[in-house]
Amino acid sequence: MRNVNKLPDFPLHIGVMQSVFDFTNKTQGRDKLYRTAQYVSKLLGWGMQELEADPEIIQKLAKLESHASTTRKFFRLGKSLESLQAARKTMALVDPVLRTTLTISHLNKAGFLFIDHYLWLGRIGIAKVDKRWDYISARFYLGSILLSILRDLYAVYIALKRLEQREQYNEKKVYLPLWVQCLKENPEATLDLLRNICDFPIPGSKLGYFPKHNGLVGICGLVSSLIGAYQVAYPQIKLKP
Repeated sequence: MRNVNKLPDFPLHIGVMQSVFDFTNKTQGRDKLYRTAQYVSKLLGWGMQELEADPEIIQKLAKLESHASTTRKFFRLGKSLESLQAARKTMALVDPVLRTTLTISHLNKAGFLFIDHYLWLGRIGIAKVDKRWDYISARFYLGSILLSILRDLYAVYIALKRLEQREQYNEKKVYLPLWVQCLKENPEATLDLLRNICDFPIPGSKLGYFPKHNGLVGICGLVSSLIGAYQVAYPQIKLKP
């Protein structure tokens, strides 16, 4: 006899749809989607130029990239205050390395975002913005990335020391496999480090530290966007604090 009180199992596709809804319902999730579209457009635009494709298609991809970038700036309105709040919290951390790297990184990010709000006003035609502000913003962004990389390396270093004690490491053992094992066992630090390394050429190329290569920026931006989206979808693998 059929049990009428038993609830039916939800089909797999309903669970997937719910996950997608939850992801897009977050401001960070929407930002990652637009960021992915932005760098996919840049990468495709570069590829089309290399293949000497139809200029009209290249122009449309450039417009899509610009629209995605402008939309992301809108999503980030007010985020500079959140970065200042995050800096206030990290100033209370006991670990001096974490306290220094995270606090200064958040302050740099706040500066980048504050100028980014101003740049958005220029994008939509409300204010006339001097181009030099774009470079100042990139310097703040680069500073935040560099400090985040230092913080990630510190997390890997701490994990490595713990692994050495657990494995009773001595100088006769090969060190490289230990590093590989450490990175595998600490996906939070590994993914965050990879994401920040991929982000580095974005402001770096704008400031002249890298050649201005849309292909490089496009692929690095795409990889970091996908990692960022994964971290938003699965916050348990996000490096803390």
